[in-house]
Amino acid sequence: MSGFDAIKIEVDDQLGAATILLNRPEKRNALSDELVDSMTAELKALRHRDEIRSVFIRGSGSAFCAGADLSEIQKLQAASVHDNQQSSHKLKDFFVNLYTFPKPTVAVVHGSALAGGCGLATCCDFVIATRDATFGYPEVKIGFIPAIVMVLLTHQIGERAARDLCLSGRTLDAEEAHRLGLVSQVVVKADLDGAVGKLAKDLRKNAPQAMATVKRMFWRLHGMSTEDGLVWAGDMNAMARSTDECREGIAAFLEKRKPNWAE
Repeated sequence: MSGFDAIKIEVDDQLGAATILLNRPEKRNALSDELVDSMTAELKALRHRDEIRSVFIRGSGSAFCAGADLSEIQKLQAASVHDNQQSSHKLKDFFVNLYTFPKPTVAVVHGSALAGGCGLATCCDFVIATRDATFGYPEVKIGFIPAIVMVLLTHQIGERAARDLCLSGRTLDAEEAHRLGLVSQVVVKADLDGAVGKLAKDLRKNAPQAMATVKRMFWRLHGMSTEDGLVWAGDMNAMARSTDECREGIAAFLEKRKPNWAE
């Protein structure tokens, strides 16, 4: 393993999978400035590594992530409006970078994923959780608001469910989070690593640029009307047919062989 103090990085060359381990167990992996800066830098580096096909995010210790580091926020309460805006927008940029990251991202959750920690999971494409994992947006219980993540949460699970979570501040178990669409898969703790490995292996078989295009389309479609979205989707469908990946994929299927990216 290598990496910054607040995170550790591990790469499985065979699966083309990178794991970012949140490494503040004494703070339940709270999102400090150092951790956010480290993850931002690491995601930037992983973006340009063609051999990396997927990124998994895990927490060390007893929790996935407890949210923002409240001691840092308390210090910022005495700072200027400008300083608070800079801090807030840095966090916003981090969440957007994760949400729009061109490779599949997977939150691997054990223990609690609360507030910004739940937001971290929400920004990922997949969430694999152990049965004892808990999720929630309890900010209103301390007079705060989940302002940034609620925008992305609404895209993921719909406004009605998002209102429920953000206004009640209640905690969900993994099964309810799965029913709401916050979680992709729930497993017993003993099966967690197996589920992670299987997903990494499955993603390794898919065309990397096709997956990146799908992710880019999901992001852009948020701001389009249904009519405009369908017109653009038609153009993207036509474009995709002429890519090297599509030519190789169709040829491999017809020739009953693996495509070159899956070898």
